Amino acid sequence: MKKKYLSIFLILSYLTTFTGCFNYRDIDKIIFVTTLVYDIDPDNNVLVYLEAFEAQRTLTKGSEKSQRLIFRGRGKTVFEAIRDISLQSGYEINYTQIKAIIFSEKAARAGIKGFIDVLTRNPQFYLKPYMAVYTGSVEEILQGGFKEEQYVGILINDLMKNVRVSSRAIRIQYADFLNQRTELDRASIMTVISHGKNKYRNSVELNGGAVFINDKMVDVIERSETEAYNFMVNRISSGVMEVVSPINKNRFISLEILRNNTKTDINYYKNKVYLTKKIDVKASIAESQGQINLNKENVKKIEVNADKNLINNANRIFNKFKKKGIDIFNIQDDLENKYKIREKNLIQKTQLNVEPTVKIEGGGKSSSFY
Repeated sequence: MKKKYLSIFLILSYLTTFTGCFNYRDIDKIIFVTTLVYDIDPDNNVLVYLEAFEAQRTLTKGSEKSQRLIFRGRGKTVFEAIRDISLQSGYEINYTQIKAIIFSEKAARAGIKGFIDVLTRNPQFYLKPYMAVYTGSVEEILQGGFKEEQYVGILINDLMKNVRVSSRAIRIQYADFLNQRTELDRASIMTVISHGKNKYRNSVELNGGAVFINDKMVDVIERSETEAYNFMVNRISSGVMEVVSPINKNRFISLEILRNNTKTDINYYKNKVYLTKKIDVKASIAESQGQINLNKENVKKIEVNADKNLINNANRIFNKFKKKGIDIFNIQDDLENKYKIREKNLIQKTQLNVEPTVKIEGGGKSSSFY
């Protein structure tokens, strides 16, 4: 019994001495990184940029504000460049709040293995940040000044979440990219972003996908090809499709994608691969350019036109990358899963068969568009 009381006394004593991980004084002396940007200079030195915020308490009780900071470090390695940044700050730099990891196109084409290696070894780098390749000058994007959000990392994070239902967006988080690069010969896809600047809006835009092999950027999926790619790899849950009107070839009808499921069937016969993509789409009519009576005959024609679009667009992007010998469709993985074999340059001996089924469901009480 005495031992029991002694144990309780010791536990209570310890609890009264604990102060927690952070207090306000600690927060005031920590700089939180929101964006990590990698680049290389003309001498192939590594450039690391950090967009960060410093929390600042005001004299008013319970009032806080933040200051946006930009750091740049240079070194022969990523680790040296990060240490260079540490010499520029009198406060601890914390990486647990990163929202985006961005590579310049130059760094991406040179190879990102060294950049990724540092991320996987530091426990502060968690798996949720979005990853992207920026096609312009990284110093330009880090200037900020965007109308929607002053912090680039938070802006990209919000943008990715807002377009999650878009059929034309490629969204990749750090964890997704690590899963893609488990095989050296597997193509990995990363979001491409650009600076969308015009007289009406100053922001960041999603602009297709960057294709990586062996951690080097080798090609791009153009913005116009992203919907077909997403259909092929079953990454569409909703979005919009445009098809030619059955009564006027110069007009279009917009279909809202309600659901999609793409099933893959692969067969290996006489050193040939036969790849079948069965694309099952449920959609509704969202808009029509011009008058149309949505009777059964016209609805069926719209469905047929949508099927043709899926076939043509899928074959176009497939043949483009087949000619280049780049497997962005995970054909090697499908073959390995079924036949327990893995071969290089498999896409060049693959024949694609696309079998779409677009079904238009009721679009409300209106049977006509005027």
